[in-house]
Amino acid sequence: MILMFVYNILGWLKESFDITLSKLKYFVTRIVVFITVFAILLWFSAFLYGSFYFAYMPPVSLTKPVNLQFRICEDGIGMCSYPSDNITLVKEGQTEVFARGETYTIKMETELPESPVNKELGMFMVKLQLYNKAGEFVASSSRSIILHYRSELLRILDTFVFSPLLLSGFAEQKQSLTVEFYNSYIDDSYNPAVGAYIEVQNKRIQIYSATLKIHAHFSGLRYMLFHWPLLSAAIGTSLNMCLLSFITLLSWYQLYYSGGNGNSNSIEYEPEIRRKDKTAMEERRKNIREMLARERQATEAQMQGRPPPDQQYSKLETMVSREMEEDTEESLMTTKSCENSDSDSVLRHRHHVTSS
Repeated sequence: MILMFVYNILGWLKESFDITLSKLKYFVTRIVVFITVFAILLWFSAFLYGSFYFAYMPPVSLTKPVNLQFRICEDGIGMCSYPSDNITLVKEGQTEVFARGETYTIKMETELPESPVNKELGMFMVKLQLYNKAGEFVASSSRSIILHYRSELLRILDTFVFSPLLLSGFAEQKQSLTVEFYNSYIDDSYNPAVGAYIEVQNKRIQIYSATLKIHAHFSGLRYMLFHWPLLSAAIGTSLNMCLLSFITLLSWYQLYYSGGNGNSNSIEYEPEIRRKDKTAMEERRKNIREMLARERQATEAQMQGRPPPDQQYSKLETMVSREMEEDTEESLMTTKSCENSDSDSVLRHRHHVTSS
């Protein structure tokens, strides 16, 4: 009786440990799977937002150098044509420069030396023409430009003050002028511009360098994406995350709940195991209580000088063995559809108790 009591206690402890370990493994597995799925969804959401951003947002600004060319006179001195340049705005593989419906600022920045020739020019015209793929002009704009006036005294003082920088080459006597051709240019989406033709309508002008700059003024969604990039990224990634999570949950529900061929049994596996384990533990506790009560009665009988009859002991042993056999058969029927390793260990333990 004492040996059976000890084996029952050890078996109950082992089953409790196995159940706790299985629950711990279950929760750890679910946490790891959740973190992995969350990381994959987050990365995929950020990737989708980045792809959308780079596909939807056009270039904010475009800068092209203007290399002015002209025809030299027959005597080889001076210009016999207006300096001009033909600039291709589209890059290789692109078909459009301007986004549809967006406004752009188009201007040219020039650097002119403060030479006597340029001071005597006065006002002159600069012309810009945009053309399409067929070479036809789709837009044209002309603007006047003139050097800023500076008196002789001001030039002398400026030369005297900045003489160290002028002598060392860190500064030059030049002026930077900006010609704004368009303040809010909107390209025709059915006849887009792909290039620009610039012409300076003066044959005596002297120019250090010139640069054509195109800057976009976004509106609507592009305005928000450009001026609030972090907030837009957070909102876009969150929306993608919600959408992908919803799709994942629908797929999981379709796979495990709506699918046939025994898929629903896998969901009910764990609750059924828990119910069976709980029932087995309650039965084992009940058996231990009964055996303690019987052992207490036998001890009291021995103390009173009334040893229990052999017939009563054999009947008790028969009841215990029958109970253990029924418990063994029930465990065999319930554990065939569950874990084989746990069922084998429980059967070996119970056969050992029965034989003892």
